[in-house]
Amino acid sequence: MIRNILTVITVLTLVGFTSAQDTFKVKLSGQIFNFPEEGDSFDIVQNKGNDNKTIATIDVDEEGVFKSKVEFSENDYYLLKLPDDQQINLIIEGQDEVKVYGDGDNLFTHSNIIGSESSTLLNEFLRYNTTYKAKLDSANQYLKANPDKQKEVNEKFKPVFQEYQAKRQRFIQQNPESPALVAVLSSFDLEKEFELYEKVVKGLESGFGESPTVQNIVQEYENNKEKLAASQPLSPGSEVEDIEMPNPEGDTMKLSDYKGKVVLIDFWASWCGPCRKENPNVVKLYEKYKDDGFEVFSVSLDKDKDRWVNAIEQDNLKWEAHVSDLKYWNSAAAKKYNVSSIPYTVLIDEEGKVINTRLRGPQLEAALESIYGH
Repeated sequence: MIRNILTVITVLTLVGFTSAQDTFKVKLSGQIFNFPEEGDSFDIVQNKGNDNKTIATIDVDEEGVFKSKVEFSENDYYLLKLPDDQQINLIIEGQDEVKVYGDGDNLFTHSNIIGSESSTLLNEFLRYNTTYKAKLDSANQYLKANPDKQKEVNEKFKPVFQEYQAKRQRFIQQNPESPALVAVLSSFDLEKEFELYEKVVKGLESGFGESPTVQNIVQEYENNKEKLAASQPLSPGSEVEDIEMPNPEGDTMKLSDYKGKVVLIDFWASWCGPCRKENPNVVKLYEKYKDDGFEVFSVSLDKDKDRWVNAIEQDNLKWEAHVSDLKYWNSAAAKKYNVSSIPYTVLIDEEGKVINTRLRGPQLEAALESIYGH
């Protein structure tokens, strides 16, 4: 659903801690063409969300040229803010000199920063975010006026979303410890992308840990990690709830009947491409470990019985436990286990306690090898 795809940022609004350290000076120079008529200076503001702090006010001449030595006390995120509230982001990392050239008619879109690669990367990605968000907002507005066009709009927007994800992934991979990574933080769905969010936070901490803003980001990450763990009923060591559903023949099957065995609870569906792609791996591991007591308990989110049964046969899913109430995303088991995307797996031990979740491919194979020793 487009409404739930992403939330993106256009400017940073992060709150930083304060810390005492020696001051240092950075030479700021450059030119802002078409400087706003209502002023002859601009501010350098430490970006502290709702409590921004003006570090310096820099005068410009009639042509928008400026040159000044600005005293900073912290390596951190800052804003260059014009009198009409236009602004761009500056990342100060102890460099001696930074040059800024821009167009006062549209500073965010038309600006060039020399001497701070991180600032350049940050502003470039934020511009891309702005373009993406405009497309997303346009799609949502159209959808609001035409709710019957949900499928059509989703299909049309899908390549735009995929392009955004690919761009974001490349940005993270190419800048693993850059302060500019802060640009992607608000784009994550923490329930589905926590590992990627964690990777970005760790990269920021490693590359720019002295920044008060990054210190706050790390603290926020720790809080989010605790909240997520508390909200997850399937954290390692927790006991799973029973699943009681009919199999294709209409006979009731219970997860609790498999107590005493290691069980992979596998949420899937015949219409789920990634699920079908993963099925051969599950079959391979079932064949390898079934004599050791390993079982698979498949819960389908199908709504068409024939398609469900055909997929079981086509993918050669040999185990006995196949259940479904044929209620699609309203599946009672999916709701009980907070399943919001598939494939979704829960590996439980002989006592019915969670070993781990979301294990697929090599991760699942490694977990079973660790349990059975071969």
